[in-house]
Parts: sequence; structure tokens; C-alpha cells
Amino acid sequence: MIDAFVEGVRSIVQVCHLVILAPVALTIVAARGRWQAVAGAVFGLVLGGWFFVTNRFGNITDTQLRITATVLIVAIVLLAFPVLFRRDHPSWLRDAGDKIQSSAGTFGISALVATMVTQWWRPCVGVELGSILTNGPRDPWGQLLPSTGFMLGIATPLILLGLAYAAAKPGVELSTKLAWIGSGLTIVLAVSVIAGQHGEIVSRLFQWSQ
Repeated sequence: MIDAFVEGVRSIVQVCHLVILAPVALTIVAARGRWQAVAGAVFGLVLGGWFFVTNRFGNITDTQLRITATVLIVAIVLLAFPVLFRRDHPSWLRDAGDKIQSSAGTFGISALVATMVTQWWRPCVGVELGSILTNGPRDPWGQLLPSTGFMLGIATPLILLGLAYAAAKPGVELSTKLAWIGSGLTIVLAVSVIAGQHGEIVSRLFQWSQ
């Protein structure tokens, strides 16, 4: 697990991981850097990574890509725009907003986003990850700890982002502006996936990783 973690940390400089780190990091920004969003994102990245290396869902199809990208847009809107649930709205909508903005709601939505977008991944494979990918489908539980270590390694920027928010403690106005920017960029990325650009994005990231 330690060797896998170290390889994960070292591989952060490879931009091929941006296909999952970018939307997950922007989700944390959309959630205004709340620690529940960071914890949910890291949990979802670890869970989604294990699903990926064990091939739980097989190769993701174009239709599944578009569905997950659509869900990503909905999730970002729910996290970033609590104004949708203003007090002058119907009680059922206010109740839904309270649940979404609660600690459990923020954790759950962030975990869902990270788990989904991890299935978009086309990783740059090193020694440890190569071993995990080889053994994962036939020994899924045996690869749980190694895959957890690797995913925690590449999740380091997300943890640092959460610590930066905790240290800086941005005010409501600044955190709201950042949330709007983060949600806007995430929606642009999701729309590009819906438009069928996932393969092109992954191909470019691989070229930049060389």
C-alpha cells in the first residue's frame, strides 16, 4: 500500500490524471471548500478507483459517459447555487435544499461526483498501478489496499485544496465567486463530454504526459 501511495503521489505531475482531478477539485470549489466536500471527494476517488481497477462496470460506454456528465452538471448546480432553495420557495424545495446543503448531503454529492468521474479515467500506468490493474479483476479484495493507497496518493492535491480553504478562510463573497467560477468550468467540461469530446480530451492529456 505504501509503495502504491508513493507512486500515486509521484504521478500527480502526469496530466493524464487531470481528467478526474479537475472536475473533482472544481466540485470542492463549487461547495465552497467545505471539509465535507473534501472528505466526500477523497472517499469517492478511492471507491471509484477500486471500481475502476477491478473492472466492476466494464469499459464505460459513450452513453454512460454522457449520463455521468449530465449527473455531474446537476450535482454542481445543487452544490454551488443554494439560492435555488430560497426561503420564499415551496416548503418541499426548501427542505430539499436543507438536505443538500447539510454535511451529509455535501459529502454524498461530492462522493458521487468523484466515484463517477473516476470511471472517465485513462491512467498513465507505472509499476505499482500496472500490478493493481493486472490483478484487480481476478482478485478485487486483494487489491483494495493497494488501490486505496494509490488513489490517496493522487488525491493529495484535493486534500491540499481543502487545507488551503481551511487556512485562508475566504469570506462569503469571495467563496461564492470562486464557487461560480468552479461550477462554470465544471459545466463546460461536462458539456464537452456530452458533446463526445472525452476521447479527444484523454488523447491530449496523454500527449502532454509524454
